[in-house]
Amino acid sequence: YFQDLLNKSEKALYDAFPSMYGELYTQNMKVFKDLYSELRRYYRGSNINLEEALNEFWTRLLERLFKLMNPQYHITDEYLDCMVKHAEQHKPFGEVPRDLKVKATRAFIAARSYAQGFLVGSDVVKKVSQVSLSHECTRAIMKLMYCPHCRGMSSVKPCNNYCLNVVKGCLANQADLNTEWKYLMDSLIVVADRIDGPYNVDTVIGTIHMRIAEAISNLQENKDSITAKVFQGCGNPKISTKGSSSEDKKRRGKVALEAKSSAQALEMLV
Repeated sequence: YFQDLLNKSEKALYDAFPSMYGELYTQNMKVFKDLYSELRRYYRGSNINLEEALNEFWTRLLERLFKLMNPQYHITDEYLDCMVKHAEQHKPFGEVPRDLKVKATRAFIAARSYAQGFLVGSDVVKKVSQVSLSHECTRAIMKLMYCPHCRGMSSVKPCNNYCLNVVKGCLANQADLNTEWKYLMDSLIVVADRIDGPYNVDTVIGTIHMRIAEAISNLQENKDSITAKVFQGCGNPKISTKGSSSEDKKRRGKVALEAKSSAQALEMLV
């Protein structure tokens, strides 16, 4: 379910962005693909720093878009480094990067923890069910089940207390797991509340593409003021001899995807 949310968000981005942003998207496809790849790897359990991955995405995207939106200038790597240092101050993408980092980190930690908890639980159940019975336990079960047969009373069932005593004796070793198992279950219930509560995994993971579109639109709308601030802080770059490109061909529009909430489906699954 979680991976499906991520897949749908990625597909929506690939479907909508070419017509919305033109070259701004087509020349930077790898940046977007790498982000979703990192998010997917993190969810699957890779040792990735999620905050660093998101920061890296915004940095790379800003560098690429700034160059594309200022094709008349020769912008060096050193100049881009200077621009990135001022990015926190100028907030070229508005509040989206900070807001998404907070929400996505919480959502992905909750989703990954939940999935890993089930894997652990499944593994424990599988291993415990394979533990062979002791000789004493086998004899006790045989006596419990077949003694009435020997007396010609096959329909007689053992009394409740006798049955419970045999079961408790046979499961004595497994009973030691009870405290830890209960702790795992309680922890999963806590995480489940976070998935469907303030962290709202469904909304956060399913609308990543929409937040990226919001960030890019913010950069486009404030291009002149952001460029002026960068020039003020880093100096005026040299005029490029290549001439300007067709950055003006970019289109603008809203993401052509309705943010369908499947919170009910998530709640049922949980």
